[in-house]
Amino acid sequence: MYTLDELEKQNSEIIELCDVLCALLKESLLYNNSIVIEIMDRFKEKVWMHLVFEDNTLYSELVQHPDAEVSKVVGEFHQSGRTIKKQFSSFIRNWKKYIQNGEEHDSIHSACSDIFSLIRERVRYETDIMFPLVKRLHTA
Repeated sequence: MYTLDELEKQNSEIIELCDVLCALLKESLLYNNSIVIEIMDRFKEKVWMHLVFEDNTLYSELVQHPDAEVSKVVGEFHQSGRTIKKQFSSFIRNWKKYIQNGEEHDSIHSACSDIFSLIRERVRYETDIMFPLVKRLHTA
């Protein structure tokens, strides 16, 4: 089971990778660059690991919390995680096709921007809502 500190560290790493990739992927010539591909693979692994394992964290016990509001917030967080997993999987498949086929830069750049925004919003929600909720409930 991951601790809150570990989840916070993962979120920091995910945001750092988002920042680097956003900067690098503004240039279409870098999409096939082996270093960029390696960074994208790291990003994919970090995000996927975080999404998969956040269900096995402190959040899992909060789904059945007696406070209906807590249960609702955690349930919505889990549901949004499922949605993001689907979108992220689709993005990764499309990214791999782009690398193999060299599709149009504008479409893949738009998809990258969208997924980075989605991941950033997820991290922001977890940081602003979920972490304080867990901290409050575990110190009460």
